[in-house]
Amino acid sequence: MTVTHTWSYEGTELAWLRAALAPSDDRPGHVVAELVPGGFAAYLRIFHRFEAADGSGRTRRWRDLAQESGALFHGELSHHRLRGADGPDGRPLWQPVDGEPDAGTRQALVRALTGTTGGRPVFFGYDLALLVRGADGPAVRSSPLDRLESVRADMTESHTYLVGPEFWWPQDRSWVVTSDYDLVSSYIGCPAELAERILAEPGIEALPVTLRTRVDFSSDHLNRPSEM
Repeated sequence: MTVTHTWSYEGTELAWLRAALAPSDDRPGHVVAELVPGGFAAYLRIFHRFEAADGSGRTRRWRDLAQESGALFHGELSHHRLRGADGPDGRPLWQPVDGEPDAGTRQALVRALTGTTGGRPVFFGYDLALLVRGADGPAVRSSPLDRLESVRADMTESHTYLVGPEFWWPQDRSWVVTSDYDLVSSYIGCPAELAERILAEPGIEALPVTLRTRVDFSSDHLNRPSEM
């Protein structure tokens, strides 16, 4: 007998957030409004760094690869437009981290956000990344922001190869970070002052975006393959 589970947010801390996200429409692609609630003064795309495919732990930034590729560095840039990410034989030399920010970006983001949240608890939500692993429902953990890595370790111990968290937000809901499990960038909605702090943080590569900015891999209409 096949048993099916209904994925429900009822009674969870994720319920308000999921209800605040815009549904996908009939237009091609997907936009920031499907990932981050509306109503914030500023929105940013936070680029996950590229990691060396040889496992050496080396990383590179999108802006550098864009410059090498002759591509414009902008809020809808697709990694598929970056030739510097592949070697002469077409095999990837550099791969963008998907599903979650790389370790360096996470640490820098925690630094930038701590000035707003202090030691108050933050919610860390795991959603579709759990669904694809057969979980019965989403999970939310509450912890001080500087305990993010402990939360990640605990969740990974229970669910092998789990990425995330997919959502971070403080109790006052003054900002929301979304790291969709199959995207190569995270997105944040926040006050303007916090956005400026994040943009000024040297450990973070970010650009301003809007709720209508495309987030899918076919979003880049400024860097056409024929122009590269």
